[in-house]
Amino acid sequence: MRLGAYFLFLLALCSCAPSPVDETAPPPPNVIVMMADDLGWGDIGANGGEVIQTPHIDALAAQGVRLTDGYVSAAVCSPSRAGFYTGRHQQRHGFEFNIAGRDTDTGMSLDETTIADMLRAQGYATGLIGKWHLGKQKQHHPLSRGFDEYYGMLAGGSIYIDSRKEGVESWPTRNAPIARTAANAIYDGWEPVEVEEYITDVFRDKTVDFIERHKDERFFLMLTPNAPHTPLQATKEYLDRYRHIEKDSTRIYSAMVAAVDDYVGAVTAKLAELGLEDDTLFVFLSDNGCAGYVDDCCSNAPLRGHKRYHWDGGIRIPFLAKWPAGLPKGTTYSEPVISLDLFATIAAASGSSATAQDSVNLLPHLRGESDSVPHDLLFWRAKPNVAVRKGNWKLWKVNKTDMDWTDVTDAGARRLPMQAWPQDSPHGQLTLLYDLSKDIGEQTNVAAEHPEIVQELEADLAAWNAEMGEPSWPAFRSTLDEIDGEMVHLFF
Repeated sequence: MRLGAYFLFLLALCSCAPSPVDETAPPPPNVIVMMADDLGWGDIGANGGEVIQTPHIDALAAQGVRLTDGYVSAAVCSPSRAGFYTGRHQQRHGFEFNIAGRDTDTGMSLDETTIADMLRAQGYATGLIGKWHLGKQKQHHPLSRGFDEYYGMLAGGSIYIDSRKEGVESWPTRNAPIARTAANAIYDGWEPVEVEEYITDVFRDKTVDFIERHKDERFFLMLTPNAPHTPLQATKEYLDRYRHIEKDSTRIYSAMVAAVDDYVGAVTAKLAELGLEDDTLFVFLSDNGCAGYVDDCCSNAPLRGHKRYHWDGGIRIPFLAKWPAGLPKGTTYSEPVISLDLFATIAAASGSSATAQDSVNLLPHLRGESDSVPHDLLFWRAKPNVAVRKGNWKLWKVNKTDMDWTDVTDAGARRLPMQAWPQDSPHGQLTLLYDLSKDIGEQTNVAAEHPEIVQELEADLAAWNAEMGEPSWPAFRSTLDEIDGEMVHLFF
């Protein structure tokens, strides 16, 4: 009897004493990820931007975590998104280059599990509002890739509003867009719909409606407004805030960012109204750096380069995370992280055991529970051009070329003819090495002074490159530029 009583005593202790993890872990949150389109690192106030007022975006930083060295996995739209949705380098599953020219007959690999698949398996209601850009056929449609609801454009972009409407301004004014075509239609589920209002505002209203309808269940809401991607278009409501800016492109771009900021404000206000704010993980980022070739109307400052480039201006983006119940308030995290990490981070927050090959759970790092760095190395490839960051060292190897400015078809964007470009380096590559601790703007190439660092990083790149697959389609788009006196060829 004594022995039996002792075992009953132990059983009572085990049954009544919860583990410290169970006692402190917040419940699975709602998840909202907003991915702006071509928004620059320096375009928000939280990162020091002074031209555009972004109070609602800045409030996410003030009430959450600002990740100063947050990257995406590609310098252009669709490959960056393919990496985010899967938590795996898109080179592993063939989505290396922009889908332009192939978006009617291909898309993201059907073998990949998306973040929406993962959260729907956890019982979340899942919705996508905005740009998809990962395939148009039925099997590639968002409703076939883990989303219960979809409203937006399947293509890489669309017009925002008929430019002839009163109060609308567009840049350039010549040939300003008037109507959508079948190629850039807006879809509600499977069906194309006619939309006359400013599309960013329509996305905002659809988002608020989704939150209202799903307020009593866990939901994952992916928000991908096309703004501030071209065509530059804005309405009087937003333009009136920037009448002091004389330059048309900068005024319209600033107004477009203001519309995105108001969109963030509407989301946070609705969450607060419904008592959901504390239990919602809200992540804000951009799909790549801003398009500096568009009349120099945006800012990646103090970073060098822009969309299409493996300088930080093309791949380092605004990256904010707010979750009052699960993350510290008003903190800054400065170790390098990447958008791929959101898969594992959100999986952990939701209670899922799912993992993704290249994704790191950032929660213990952002909470100060881990002293380790999430990544020793970050990699990028737009074959054959490659880049790597290791600590404060950044190496970029980019193709040299015998082409010159006479080969360019679009002087502003420095675009070359649309064709299937080869993936080798017949003229060799320019090797660029930067010490980001001393040169955040990547102005001074120190490769000649540090051959041992170059050799080390080239070996790291070779090992990573050997793990990646081959592109499922070639680069159809490319850019010519001059770096340090050398003509170079960028692929996207």
